[in-house]
Amino acid sequence: MITPLSRYLATSSNEPKPLSKTVIFASSGLGGCLGWLVVHPFNTLAVRQNLAAMNGKEFCFKTMVKEHGYMSVYDGLSAGVLRQVFYATARFGLFETFRDYAHEIRGKTDFAARVVIGAVTGGMAAYLSCPMEVAAYLS
Repeated sequence: MITPLSRYLATSSNEPKPLSKTVIFASSGLGGCLGWLVVHPFNTLAVRQNLAAMNGKEFCFKTMVKEHGYMSVYDGLSAGVLRQVFYATARFGLFETFRDYAHEIRGKTDFAARVVIGAVTGGMAAYLSCPMEVAAYLS
């Protein structure tokens, strides 16, 4: 019996189909947000340790947990995730888009072209996510 899947597999080539721009941007943003979920508690601890040192106090994780609870390491998470929605999506999504465009024009993308494209798209992403960076800093 010939199924639609077997017909598709028989006619498809070995080369994978390129991802759509929507999938590239969405997976970039999702990856940035998931990464921030892991990094945020460590960032929170580092900020609290630095603030305590600035005030001449000694930071103690045990005291922090006793006063605020274990979940206090996730304080301000929403601002950080919202920043990643803008920054990671723009940085990785624009990089892929510009790299593909440069490949169409030049026929190749060497290391120097990727460095320039990365610098330009990183700058654009930083510009786009600046308001969210301020919100993350203030939270």
